[in-house]
Amino acid sequence: MLLSGKIFSIIKMNQNKIWIVTELFYPEETAVAYIFTRIADYLSRNYKVGIICGPEFYDNHKTDFQDDLKLSNQIEIYRTNSLKLDKNSLIQRTLKVILLSLRMGFLIIRKVSKGELVLLATNPAPLLLFVKIIKYFKKFQLHILVHDVFPENTIPAGIFKNDQSVAYKTIKYFFDKSYSSADHLIVIGRDMKQVVSSKVKRFKPAMPISIVTNWTNPDKVEQLNHTRINPKYITLQYAGNIGRVQGLLEILDAFRLCANDKIFLNIHGTGALSPFIETYIQEYKLENIQLKGSFSRSDEHTILANCDIGIVSISKGMFGLGVPSKSYHLLAAGKPILFIGEPNTEISTMVVENGIGWSLDINNQNELIDFFNHLGTVELKELQQMGERSRALSENKYNESATLQLLQMKIENFGSNAQIEPNKEWKV
Repeated sequence: MLLSGKIFSIIKMNQNKIWIVTELFYPEETAVAYIFTRIADYLSRNYKVGIICGPEFYDNHKTDFQDDLKLSNQIEIYRTNSLKLDKNSLIQRTLKVILLSLRMGFLIIRKVSKGELVLLATNPAPLLLFVKIIKYFKKFQLHILVHDVFPENTIPAGIFKNDQSVAYKTIKYFFDKSYSSADHLIVIGRDMKQVVSSKVKRFKPAMPISIVTNWTNPDKVEQLNHTRINPKYITLQYAGNIGRVQGLLEILDAFRLCANDKIFLNIHGTGALSPFIETYIQEYKLENIQLKGSFSRSDEHTILANCDIGIVSISKGMFGLGVPSKSYHLLAAGKPILFIGEPNTEISTMVVENGIGWSLDINNQNELIDFFNHLGTVELKELQQMGERSRALSENKYNESATLQLLQMKIENFGSNAQIEPNKEWKV
């Protein structure tokens, strides 16, 4: 009895240390890196925080990180290198993430002790397989913060054609088992909770799964005047990764096929589909669409402010597989949101519930075309009201402080049946 009490004391003592394991971290500027950096900084107020992460710059074109929310100097960072391969090449990207996962796995073995807390990102994906094995021997407490659901997200990305192949089913079996090895899963949307619950139920039916959304920091964004960016047009804007699962091709087709000369589209960002989109615009001589390239996080709020409507899009088949973080930054900028994606996903539901924009089904091209054709008739006053409701949401429900408080409480109370909602009363 005395011995078991001593072991329990050691484990409780070790829970003062939390390890955050993520491929992407400060000073990288991607959304995931920013999110885990803010989480680390917040948790460092109450925990000793150690970081196990990948190289400094995931995107070699971005080496000028600027952020006035500086990282606490109390945080220990253990960084591993990766091969300098093309992240837009599927073969090179696969090789890169496997090797990176192995190196990060060895760091976990060396650094993490029994009873300590581990908050694991879902990137790089192969690391989940290795962590399952490591946890068996190291006996740490594992919380997985799910931003991407693998391998389900490989189907809309075009890596697998469907979920019927032997290769896909085999990979899915091992990843489902790896997700199930966690003590607690944290997801970022209601639709994602549905998918992840189904994923783990055959291995762990009673798995604790919490919802903690992404967030924004409205204090860093000025209140914006609600005036038309260009009196001649309604200016729409997409700002973010230009990848395979963002649904941009459907938007371009609808924009090309509509007959409305009172709308304009700006696209900010880089990614695998950038060259294709550039060619597409030139080939069809689309003078009302501009591709503007990458931007730094320090410019993000200015970029987001420079539109009448912000577009959040996600491709077909992405129900429950991702929640675009740009949605919450658009709230802080006080912008109406045009969501284009699968119905009943987290952002679709948020937009409709709160009257802050429109939700369109990406599977219905006629609906997209019809919307763009009639968009010029939207009154400025309606845009203003939507923008005001967006800003109020960012201040009262999706602000950084309340969300990170909720995250910490969910980690500390994951086995409890109590409903933990520190910010449950709010008004818009």
